Amino acid sequence: MPPHDPILATDSAVRVSVVVPVFNAENFLATAIGSVKGQTIPDWELVLVDDGSSDKSAQVCEQYAREDARIRLFSQPNRGPSAARNMGVRVAKGEFVFFMDADDYIFPDALENLLAAADGHGADMVLGNFCKQEGDAPLIHQPVVFQPEGTPFQGEHQLLNGAALLDYVRHFLRHPSNHLVSYCWARLYRRAVILQHALEADEEMRLFEDFSFNLDYLGKTRNLVFVNKPVYVYVLHRQHVSASMEIIESRRLVSDMQAFRARVESFIHALGVNEALAEQVRREVGHTLVHYVIIFLVRTCRQLNAANRQAIFREIRELVDSATLRECLPCYEPRPGNSRIVPALLQLRFIWLLAFVCKQKGNRRYGRLENTAS
Repeated sequence: MPPHDPILATDSAVRVSVVVPVFNAENFLATAIGSVKGQTIPDWELVLVDDGSSDKSAQVCEQYAREDARIRLFSQPNRGPSAARNMGVRVAKGEFVFFMDADDYIFPDALENLLAAADGHGADMVLGNFCKQEGDAPLIHQPVVFQPEGTPFQGEHQLLNGAALLDYVRHFLRHPSNHLVSYCWARLYRRAVILQHALEADEEMRLFEDFSFNLDYLGKTRNLVFVNKPVYVYVLHRQHVSASMEIIESRRLVSDMQAFRARVESFIHALGVNEALAEQVRREVGHTLVHYVIIFLVRTCRQLNAANRQAIFREIRELVDSATLRECLPCYEPRPGNSRIVPALLQLRFIWLLAFVCKQKGNRRYGRLENTAS
């Protein structure tokens, strides 16, 4: 990102720049854009970044931009959501940035609630709660836990800095299904912090890029406040499921695992964590990475068939033999409901049996696919 003067780069009439990467989302844009237009405050802008869509997404965005001067459209060749977010930040004018996915939506008072907390606490990051929705099913509200082995937070606001901020990150590392720290949406980022420190989403990462960006950001500012109100709806469409079922690429996964560890190392260094505690955090990172490896293996092996068997076995073998995974495996501590068999098979390098077990788990979790090996 080229250097900017944070003050000169901000339009005082715009409190929040809502940045939305758009890729083949024409069927969802009306809901997403409509939820921004329906905000209870007027001083926002919507930055739509078309990431090389092949459908009519760009035309839909152009129509909305013609109707409302607060909506601006930018385009780039397909480079992924991280590159689209980086472009959105570069062209944004707001005091704060709010990232949003094109197939999700926000509640009408989302920006108002987040800004009130930012102003009330002088915060550089304001984190809101969210709801999950699978297809047309009812909204599922998400409990929020801030401390390792803690209980769900019941208050209205929670300030996080210093040790509390580290606890917040460590809870995610111990229980990686916690979404709040692992995504970039449902929160305000003070854009001056991003510009001053030239922070960018890592365009090479595909698996942990949101979490890595959050750690980079929180390593530069410790002033975070949580608002215990749902502001965002994360919608799980069938497209989400199919997109997450791509066959594992071991080299990319290992590369992202290494980048993940490096980001956490930089974060704990920025916080001045003592060596004994830092070593505990490193073990928790290892646990988290094995947790995700198991998920990716289950999703990959669900697709196992006669045509792709050798390719999948080759990717699994390369992953299992990687030094990065071997270093992480001793750190894995299965919680209730977590797999114990898969990490044992990873440790033993039993590729065929590992693939069979992961396929059965995938069939139970996601449903059986036709034309795949049993």
